[in-house]
Amino acid sequence: MTGTLFETVGSSSGSEAFDRLRGAMVAGSPVRSECEAALQLLIDRCDPGDRGNRFVVGAAAEWVVASAAWSVGILSAPGGHNVDGFDLQDLQEAARGLWSIKASFQEKAAPFRISNGLGGAGRGMTDPTVFLHPRLPGLVLIDPEVHTDVAARVESKQDGTVLAFRPIADHAVAHPECVIEMRVPANEHRGTEDAALLFTKGLLTTERFPRLSDIFRASEPRRGGTVVDEIRGLDELRASGALTKEQFDEAVKQVLATK
Repeated sequence: MTGTLFETVGSSSGSEAFDRLRGAMVAGSPVRSECEAALQLLIDRCDPGDRGNRFVVGAAAEWVVASAAWSVGILSAPGGHNVDGFDLQDLQEAARGLWSIKASFQEKAAPFRISNGLGGAGRGMTDPTVFLHPRLPGLVLIDPEVHTDVAARVESKQDGTVLAFRPIADHAVAHPECVIEMRVPANEHRGTEDAALLFTKGLLTTERFPRLSDIFRASEPRRGGTVVDEIRGLDELRASGALTKEQFDEAVKQVLATK
């Protein structure tokens, strides 16, 4: 397969894991296609321009890259791939041991915040970092111990450290071995889902929180069909074992209360 400028296979980025991921995510690869589709769906559902969604979207982007690394064997379960279940938090720590992820989906070229500080600038760039941005050619790796010229461009501010966009873009052109070419979508502000609201709605289930969950139940449009049809459907769920008797009784009460 003939690579593009950024699909250089003969040079090393300095990170064996990044080199392996780059080799697995050449043009047309299923992993690359899935990553692009996942990031697009992410910002189509949750607008990262919303302050409440920003950290959730960033964490989700981190998981997308970790999932790609897992799928090609770069990351493995703490007990090996054949282990029966494992703690995803352990896997996340292993991924963070490879690199930090900094994702931005805004259209304009803006600085990346590297670290936050309380009463100071924070640690700055101390770990290998992968940058994602619509104006970058893909995933761009910068290791502060290897790419010291870029790391030296990190600026200390009153409440954190930032790295301007231009040094990252220039680094990508100068070091194609540090680039995994892929499309990173620009935020079009089409996302309407509220990540905190979705989590809270899942937390406050009717069975456990009948009073607190009433706000979510009341906000939903009335269901179609007759009372008999809905109760018959609930009875089928009870008969199949999907609902316990207690859940069935509670659901029937809800149907009767909303009609």
